[in-house]
Amino acid sequence: MEPYLIEAINITKIFPGTIANDHVCLHVKAGEIMGLVGENGAGKSTILKCLNGVYPHDSYEGEIRIEGKTIQLKSSQEAMRLGIGFVPQEINVLADMSVAENIFLFDLKNGNSDKLVNHKKLCARANKLLKETGIDLEPNANVRRLSVGQQQMLMIARALATEPKVLILDEPTTSLSGQDVQRLFQVIRTLKKKGVAILFVTHKLAEIMEMTDSLTVMRDGKNISGYERKDYDQNKIVEDMIGRKMTTMYPERQVTIGEEKLRVENLCIKHPYIAERYLVHGFHLAVHAGEVVGLAGLVGAGRSEAAMGIYGELKPSEGRIYIDGQKVDIKNPGDAIRYGIGMVTEDRKKYGLHFGWSIKKNISLSNLKAIVKNGFIFRKKEAENVMDYYSALHVKATSMNDLVESLSGGNQQKVVIARTLNALPKVVILDEPTKGIDIGAKAEIYELINKLAGQGVAIILISSELPELMAMSDRFLVMAEGRISGELNKEEATEAGIMNFATQTFKEF
Repeated sequence: MEPYLIEAINITKIFPGTIANDHVCLHVKAGEIMGLVGENGAGKSTILKCLNGVYPHDSYEGEIRIEGKTIQLKSSQEAMRLGIGFVPQEINVLADMSVAENIFLFDLKNGNSDKLVNHKKLCARANKLLKETGIDLEPNANVRRLSVGQQQMLMIARALATEPKVLILDEPTTSLSGQDVQRLFQVIRTLKKKGVAILFVTHKLAEIMEMTDSLTVMRDGKNISGYERKDYDQNKIVEDMIGRKMTTMYPERQVTIGEEKLRVENLCIKHPYIAERYLVHGFHLAVHAGEVVGLAGLVGAGRSEAAMGIYGELKPSEGRIYIDGQKVDIKNPGDAIRYGIGMVTEDRKKYGLHFGWSIKKNISLSNLKAIVKNGFIFRKKEAENVMDYYSALHVKATSMNDLVESLSGGNQQKVVIARTLNALPKVVILDEPTKGIDIGAKAEIYELINKLAGQGVAIILISSELPELMAMSDRFLVMAEGRISGELNKEEATEAGIMNFATQTFKEF
């Protein structure tokens, strides 16, 4: 029998009040791509952090082996020295350093004893790596100016720079465009041919079907099932993940369109670093009560920037915004909330949450007037308000008093959505609301979107997953290079038609 390159044997990791991993076992051979799936909170990220030394060996029970030898990892740096590369789910880069400096952060001097870093040689090393892997980044680029997707590719490049024997990828495609996903898949296939053992975590079953040789399903911190590629059955895999049968992913609803709730005219947002350039130019949009307007486009098309311009996170240089037919002046998110606009941000780490606060405090923050009287917070009222959303979204935690930083990425996303809805908005902007969310939770969020629309809320839905966008939207606006490039109703919209508009090019502004 071919030996395993990396093994996790009976790993048990306990946090206060929670068994995150319960005798979990994983085995990956050289040249094998093993998929790892499960709902948010299933324990996937925990076992990955044990394998990578983020959680040291004395913080859990069980055994980890590399090439048959037991290892006791004390840190992620030690894991890296032993040949384990790790790309975490959350973006983790140094924004004020260059791409090259981020890639070789742990080896800036290329093994030399020089006191100073040779930036020319560093950039040459980075350029060679980026060319070999097909990652489209400039070595000298300032990381602060990169998009979320580009920063994701940067983290992948940093992991590859260590020439790992084992590569662990935790939701690596959540922020990537279709083109970047295919580049990443080509890199993974090349590493497979070189004998690298790859552990690939994703919520996208299409990626599992396309890329993996074997599959392990986790639920509630335990191994549930394992499959070889020849035995893959998508329906059975989903049932194993969520513990029940699921008849359909996208719910149907009766569409009743009401009065116009939001209108945006000629919104323009200047590029913060490049003179005479715009992130968004001449953007226009109208959305009515009960309507879901899908905002489509490739990564970098300006969708999130337009949304942040409406919400007050970015300052437009031009443009008019109307709520219920009345012109409003939105200078910041506080103004947007007062006028009835809520937003679920794509980047929950930067804009969405206070990680050191409890779930209850994060959710209640958006509607303090409902729980504050004469300067005092009524704790009972706060708990009642928060419980409605905490329960409806099935946030997986021991209680509402748990810190948000202790939650899985998907459950953090649920808290962002709960906080937005707690403000009782007239208009909701959902920017990649199912990013990093498991299949069962996605279905819950789709039901919630339908419920909000049925209550007369106007919804703008931004998603890079075209099937999701097409299933949930009543009308589509497509963006390319910061502009609206096309508009389609539900009957005429196809994936090919949307992509045709999304790939249009314009003359410089």
